[in-house]
Amino acid sequence: MNLTNKYLLDFDYNEIHSITVKSNLENCYHSTMNLDLSKSKIINFLFRLRGLPFSKTKLSELTQNLKFTLLEESKYTEFIYGFWAKSKVEWIDDKKEFINGGKDYQVKSIWSFRFVEKKENECEIITETRVKCLTKKSKILFSIYWFFVKPFSGLVRIEMLKLIKQNLLNNYA
Repeated sequence: MNLTNKYLLDFDYNEIHSITVKSNLENCYHSTMNLDLSKSKIINFLFRLRGLPFSKTKLSELTQNLKFTLLEESKYTEFIYGFWAKSKVEWIDDKKEFINGGKDYQVKSIWSFRFVEKKENECEIITETRVKCLTKKSKILFSIYWFFVKPFSGLVRIEMLKLIKQNLLNNYA
């Protein structure tokens, strides 16, 4: 079972994007973990438009600013971030509670990157977001939010994958 399914098998909303690159798993993993989002004008614009903190532009730093918890990583195969929210996004202190429900929360979400070797020196990088609404009210509110945000969320992830590919060409070719 991959980490994405381990942490959030049952979900209400999800989004998946992928890209295949000519590189090995290790280089793809490091390139993603060290991704500098400031290299994309589109990401920069969209993050500033939404008022998201963008002073730290590395993926690992940005997730910290957004209170995304690194839930688990399997070296060179997958890493996964998550958060849950009552009225605002909160750190995940108890990973088992996150997996098993999180009864006091409105929403829980994961964001993963998986790395799949397709053939020698070729890797597919897959990013997936999953969201589970834990109350009827949160599902209604999130559906409205997702209607407006999903296209831009997808654009950010597509841009991220392009940046990763470019980074691999520049640094690992």
